[in-house]
Amino acid sequence: MNTSSDVAAAALSDVVPGAGGEQSSVAADAGSGAERRDRQAGLTGATTYAGEPPFGQLPNQDAFRPDGASDGERPGYAFSRRLVCLSAPEGAAAASYRSLQTYLLARHIGDGRRGLALCSPKIGSGCTTVAVNLALACAQAGINTLLVDANLTRPAVHQFIAPADRVAGLAEMLTVDSAGRVDEIRRDIRPNLSVLFAGGLTLGAAGLIPQQRRFKDIMDACMRSFDFTIVDAPATGGATDARHVAMSVRYAMIVARRDVTLLADMKRTADELSSDRVKLAGSFLTDF
Repeated sequence: MNTSSDVAAAALSDVVPGAGGEQSSVAADAGSGAERRDRQAGLTGATTYAGEPPFGQLPNQDAFRPDGASDGERPGYAFSRRLVCLSAPEGAAAASYRSLQTYLLARHIGDGRRGLALCSPKIGSGCTTVAVNLALACAQAGINTLLVDANLTRPAVHQFIAPADRVAGLAEMLTVDSAGRVDEIRRDIRPNLSVLFAGGLTLGAAGLIPQQRRFKDIMDACMRSFDFTIVDAPATGGATDARHVAMSVRYAMIVARRDVTLLADMKRTADELSSDRVKLAGSFLTDF
């Protein structure tokens, strides 16, 4: 029987070559140009619904209109250039996300596993970048995909796919009483791609997921309704939300950032998830 340390080591070594075979991780995020420009322009940092930019408004250098889109298409949403599968589909970064999608289709989705939580040891590892681009790559491959922003303290999916106005989401689904349960999933934002945003946040948002069985019920319903549900989880360092998210989805992948994430932190995260009986699908190394 594998110990948790054995499982952690296996998870960290369960990889496929990145685009061009240049990296040894599951796939290397080479699409770093927009991320670097954003950091230089001071556009990154704490990502909350109360912060800048406003809903539906991305920084000028970040806003992107997909080829063939007209003013009448995809109403109510703006797309970030960091969605490289849209903005630079021929680039190395997009190829790496497609490699990850192919890997998961063969070794995860193909085995009947319909959910995956993306976890990172600490904030700043690029977990949301990987989540939104992976979701888009899956959708482009014809997989009916749902992307869930389960980071209720630092939501960021809306900075990649920006609604025109504040939208209800996971927080509302967790807080309504049983008689008033609602579905806040935004369906078909792109072909085969639906999104459940974090929703309106409160000071007590950090405790919503661990305190309620409702979150697992929501995830179970999502995984029944969609071919693949990708959940952007909070960073695991010191947070119980991330572990509860992963336990509810039952499968997880660890996202790390080259030259930033420590191997010891990755092993700690893998050990924690394994001790929670979460099955690890591998790791993904970002490089930006």
